[in-house]
Amino acid sequence: MVKCAVLGCGLMGCKIAGELARQGHRVKMTDSNAEVLNSAYQRMEEDKQELLREGLLMQGAFPGQVLCLSRLEETVSDAEFIFEAVHDNLDTKSDLLEKVSHVCQPEAVISTNTLHLDVNEVFARCAKRERCLGLRFLFPVYYIPEVEINPSRDTSSSTTERVRRLLEDMGKTLFFRSGGNPLILTEEQREERRRVVLEQLHRSSGFGRAEQANSVPALGWGGGGGGGGYHHSQQLHQVHQVQQQQLQQLLQQQQSECAICLDRARDCLLSPCHHLALCCTCAQLLHSRRDFCPVCRQPIQDVIKVYHT
Repeated sequence: MVKCAVLGCGLMGCKIAGELARQGHRVKMTDSNAEVLNSAYQRMEEDKQELLREGLLMQGAFPGQVLCLSRLEETVSDAEFIFEAVHDNLDTKSDLLEKVSHVCQPEAVISTNTLHLDVNEVFARCAKRERCLGLRFLFPVYYIPEVEINPSRDTSSSTTERVRRLLEDMGKTLFFRSGGNPLILTEEQREERRRVVLEQLHRSSGFGRAEQANSVPALGWGGGGGGGGYHHSQQLHQVHQVQQQQLQQLLQQQQSECAICLDRARDCLLSPCHHLALCCTCAQLLHSRRDFCPVCRQPIQDVIKVYHT
């Protein structure tokens, strides 16, 4: 389990967070827009139901937990990987990531999800720029194995290797942009990707169609992405098998430490939602500042102490 943070709870941010959680990682999310942040839980619940119907999720919950927090510092404080997915505006991204680079862990990898911006400009004011790089997931994320990597002039080889290991363990394949134009999938290519992934999953699980699925169609980039889809089936099958085994273990582990201070044990229920995610001290802090439950984003009306035997 890797500790991740996702900045931005829009369409791509929620999909990225959901995919990380689907692979068993713990995710903290935040957004400067309270309305968008508060709606993230419901939108991810809808994604879970779709994945469950498609067979990409074994149970009605992600193996990894997703927490939605109001404060940036609390979101990134313990993250090993930070995925920024806010509006594609240079000033917005630069200001956000400069702040993040000073409040996150010194070794945390910081990535930006950008379509057209120069990553060197995006990270220009960041501290420790060697751990920063561009990572662009392709919509709708759950069904697309390819992830575009765009190192800056300062990105270290060790950072690239850490990212490669994380994403390959998730069944993803890194590719470099060919030329100046970003790869954007058409609706037909997205649907084809979805069909192939589902057929591979069903076949490897033993209840799908007997005929061999067509190869994932070539998308036209050069260099490092070629053939990525061919080994995705084996990786996907391995991830699928591990999910059920990890689910209970991960959920039990994640219920031990407070989501805010990361130190004290979770020892209270939030009312009225009854989620167990915080220690009493942090729960009272959120209650006093009229904050919301980090799991479901409902207002906190009361804090109920829980005593463990």
